[in-house]
Amino acid sequence: MLSIALGAALLLRGLVPTQAADPTEVALARCLDDPANASTAGQTGCEGAAERAYDRRMNTAYAALLRALAPEAATRLRQAQRSWIAFRDADTRARSALFATRQGTMYVPMQAGSTTGVVRDRALQLETDLRILRIDD
Repeated sequence: MLSIALGAALLLRGLVPTQAADPTEVALARCLDDPANASTAGQTGCEGAAERAYDRRMNTAYAALLRALAPEAATRLRQAQRSWIAFRDADTRARSALFATRQGTMYVPMQAGSTTGVVRDRALQLETDLRILRIDD
Protein backbone atom coordinates (compact mmCIF):
# COMPACT_ATOMS: atom_id res chain seq x y z
CA MET A 1 0.00 0.00 0.00
CA LEU A 2 2.88 2.37 0.81
CA SER A 3 4.39 1.77 -2.65
CA ILE A 4 1.11 2.74 -4.32
CA ALA A 5 0.93 5.96 -2.31
CA LEU A 6 4.58 6.72 -3.06
CA GLY A 7 4.04 6.02 -6.76
CA ALA A 8 1.03 8.34 -6.85
CA ALA A 9 2.98 11.09 -5.09
CA LEU A 10 5.87 10.74 -7.54
CA LEU A 11 3.50 10.89 -10.51
CA LEU A 12 1.87 14.05 -9.21
CA ARG A 13 5.27 15.65 -8.64
CA GLY A 14 6.33 14.77 -12.16
CA LEU A 15 9.22 12.60 -11.02
CA VAL A 16 8.03 9.59 -12.99
CA PRO A 17 7.40 10.10 -16.69
CA THR A 18 3.71 9.67 -17.45
CA GLN A 19 3.59 10.61 -21.12
CA ALA A 20 5.63 11.53 -24.16
CA ALA A 21 7.75 14.66 -24.22
CA ASP A 22 5.91 17.97 -23.99
CA PRO A 23 5.18 18.94 -27.62
CA THR A 24 5.58 22.66 -26.95
CA GLU A 25 8.94 22.08 -25.28
CA VAL A 26 10.04 19.91 -28.20
CA ALA A 27 8.98 22.59 -30.70
CA LEU A 28 10.77 25.26 -28.66
CA ALA A 29 14.00 23.25 -28.53
CA ARG A 30 13.81 22.62 -32.28
CA CYS A 31 13.21 26.32 -32.92
CA LEU A 32 16.07 27.41 -30.66
CA ASP A 33 18.43 24.88 -32.27
CA ASP A 34 17.62 26.03 -35.81
CA PRO A 35 20.60 28.01 -37.17
CA ALA A 36 18.13 30.42 -38.78
CA ASN A 37 17.10 31.46 -35.24
CA ALA A 38 20.59 32.02 -33.87
CA SER A 39 20.05 35.77 -33.58
CA THR A 40 18.59 37.55 -30.57
CA ALA A 41 15.43 38.20 -32.58
CA GLY A 42 15.22 34.56 -33.64
CA GLN A 43 15.68 33.23 -30.11
CA THR A 44 13.17 35.73 -28.75
CA GLY A 45 10.72 34.77 -31.49
CA CYS A 46 11.03 31.10 -30.54
CA GLU A 47 10.24 31.92 -26.92
CA GLY A 48 7.28 34.07 -27.96
CA ALA A 49 5.86 31.25 -30.06
CA ALA A 50 6.24 28.82 -27.15
CA GLU A 51 4.60 31.28 -24.76
CA ARG A 52 1.61 31.64 -27.10
CA ALA A 53 1.36 27.84 -27.44
CA TYR A 54 1.41 27.39 -23.66
CA ASP A 55 -1.14 30.18 -23.30
CA ARG A 56 -3.49 28.36 -25.70
CA ARG A 57 -2.98 25.11 -23.77
CA MET A 58 -3.62 26.90 -20.48
CA ASN A 59 -6.85 28.40 -21.79
CA THR A 60 -8.01 25.07 -23.20
CA ALA A 61 -7.40 23.27 -19.89
CA TYR A 62 -8.97 26.12 -17.93
CA ALA A 63 -12.14 26.06 -20.07
CA ALA A 64 -12.39 22.26 -19.79
CA LEU A 65 -12.01 22.44 -16.03
CA LEU A 66 -14.69 25.11 -15.73
CA ARG A 67 -17.09 22.92 -17.71
CA ALA A 68 -16.29 19.79 -15.70
CA LEU A 69 -16.21 21.17 -12.16
CA ALA A 70 -19.15 21.60 -9.84
CA PRO A 71 -20.28 25.25 -9.59
CA GLU A 72 -18.51 26.01 -6.29
CA ALA A 73 -15.24 24.45 -7.47
CA ALA A 74 -15.51 26.30 -10.80
CA THR A 75 -15.96 29.58 -8.93
CA ARG A 76 -12.83 28.87 -6.89
CA LEU A 77 -10.88 28.02 -10.03
CA ARG A 78 -12.08 31.24 -11.68
CA GLN A 79 -10.91 33.23 -8.64
CA ALA A 80 -7.56 31.41 -8.64
CA GLN A 81 -7.06 32.09 -12.35
CA ARG A 82 -7.81 35.77 -11.89
CA SER A 83 -5.29 35.86 -9.04
CA TRP A 84 -2.76 34.03 -11.20
CA ILE A 85 -3.23 36.61 -13.98
CA ALA A 86 -2.58 39.40 -11.47
CA PHE A 87 0.53 37.52 -10.28
CA ARG A 88 1.72 36.95 -13.85
CA ASP A 89 1.38 40.63 -14.66
CA ALA A 90 3.13 41.76 -11.47
CA ASP A 91 5.85 39.16 -11.96
CA THR A 92 6.37 40.32 -15.55
CA ARG A 93 6.84 43.89 -14.33
CA ALA A 94 9.30 42.75 -11.66
CA ARG A 95 11.32 40.69 -14.15
CA SER A 96 11.29 43.61 -16.59
CA ALA A 97 12.77 45.80 -13.87
CA LEU A 98 15.41 43.17 -13.17
CA PHE A 99 16.35 42.75 -16.82
CA ALA A 100 16.45 46.53 -17.26
CA THR A 101 19.50 46.48 -14.99
CA ARG A 102 21.36 44.18 -17.43
CA GLN A 103 23.24 45.20 -20.54
CA GLY A 104 23.67 43.00 -23.57
CA THR A 105 21.45 41.38 -26.13
CA MET A 106 21.73 37.95 -24.50
CA TYR A 107 19.33 39.14 -21.81
CA VAL A 108 16.48 39.72 -24.27
CA PRO A 109 15.83 36.03 -25.02
CA MET A 110 16.55 35.20 -21.38
CA GLN A 111 13.74 37.53 -20.33
CA ALA A 112 11.44 36.04 -22.96
CA GLY A 113 12.31 32.56 -21.68
CA SER A 114 11.47 33.51 -18.12
CA THR A 115 8.08 34.77 -19.27
CA THR A 116 7.48 31.55 -21.20
CA GLY A 117 8.32 29.58 -18.05
CA VAL A 118 5.65 31.30 -15.97
CA VAL A 119 2.93 30.57 -18.54
CA ARG A 120 4.24 27.03 -19.11
CA ASP A 121 4.05 26.24 -15.40
CA ARG A 122 0.43 27.38 -15.16
CA ALA A 123 -0.57 25.52 -18.32
CA LEU A 124 1.00 22.31 -17.07
CA GLN A 125 -0.64 22.72 -13.66
CA LEU A 126 -4.10 23.15 -15.17
CA GLU A 127 -3.52 20.20 -17.52
CA THR A 128 -2.48 18.09 -14.53
CA ASP A 129 -5.60 19.18 -12.64
CA LEU A 130 -7.73 18.17 -15.62
CA ARG A 131 -6.04 14.76 -15.80
CA ILE A 132 -6.70 14.26 -12.09
CA LEU A 133 -10.33 15.21 -12.55
CA ARG A 134 -10.68 12.66 -15.35
CA ILE A 135 -9.15 9.72 -13.45
CA ASP A 136 -12.52 8.14 -12.68
CA ASP A 137 -14.08 8.92 -16.06
